[in-house]
Amino acid sequence: MVKKTNNKKTNNKKTNNKKTNNKKTAIIVIICAIISVFVFAMMLTSNSETSVSSTKTIPTMSDYVDNLSNSHTYFIPQTNSIFDHFLTYNDFTRYHNGNPSPNDGIRITFNESYDTQSILDLKPNDGTVVIYPVFTSAAYKEPGFYTYFAGKCDQSCVTDLSFENPEFQFTSSGATAQILYHVGYDFLTDVQVDQNPEILENYETVILLHNEYVTQKQFDAISTHPNLIFLHPNALYALVTADYDTNTITLIQGHDYPPENPISNGFNYEIEKKFHDYEYDTECSNWKFIEIVNGFHLNCYPESIIIDNLEILKKIKEF
Repeated sequence: MVKKTNNKKTNNKKTNNKKTNNKKTAIIVIICAIISVFVFAMMLTSNSETSVSSTKTIPTMSDYVDNLSNSHTYFIPQTNSIFDHFLTYNDFTRYHNGNPSPNDGIRITFNESYDTQSILDLKPNDGTVVIYPVFTSAAYKEPGFYTYFAGKCDQSCVTDLSFENPEFQFTSSGATAQILYHVGYDFLTDVQVDQNPEILENYETVILLHNEYVTQKQFDAISTHPNLIFLHPNALYALVTADYDTNTITLIQGHDYPPENPISNGFNYEIEKKFHDYEYDTECSNWKFIEIVNGFHLNCYPESIIIDNLEILKKIKEF
């Protein structure tokens, strides 16, 4: 009888130990599962953050034109004009106070009465792209590069200058760019070309506007392209670097900078030097395209007359 009782107790003890071990195993499994889920969630979050960081959106010309449509909403009537003009509220107020010169540039669209066939005649040839001068737009903002050049600011005005929110001004070929955009030209920006210079190999013809300030990667890719059209003189003039963490540019050389070693053309680019002085002919009364080794170069700065003289834009389709 005693022996049977001991066996029973022993069996009960083994059963209890087994249950305890099973509980411990289950708890360990649950803890491991929780840890695994946590680690997996952290990995997903990390990958997601990396993905967002590595695929940071680069604004396109379409983005900039959309922003222009949102900021320039005040219509200014024009007499016998091909285009409708729109200003910002501040410039609209200045206009009605007797100051017609806009500080914020203008937005233009084709007037509805303009001949549709004439617009079709301006449409681009296949394989043509225009580069919008985002960096040059930034350089001309105040305070900026030209504040420094005028002796009104130290070198802080040519260092870490934001290129976000470019403006469609005279100095950045704003009117020419809008016309080409509205008739259907493909566009790239300075940023897109700098970050992927090989993209120009996809195009038979590259049209430059007033791309005065460019990076070394841009210069190398653009200047060696087999078919360039310089629509504005003074393109490819000065070297800048771009910081995409802060979206800023810094002047390195060109435009008689740096002061300790003044350099005119930052790339020693013969084509720009040959046509540099044409920048000051804004009337374009005797405009023509002059053939260069890898394309054609206009002999004046057409921004003032381009709205009323679309023959220049028709001509570029022949090249």
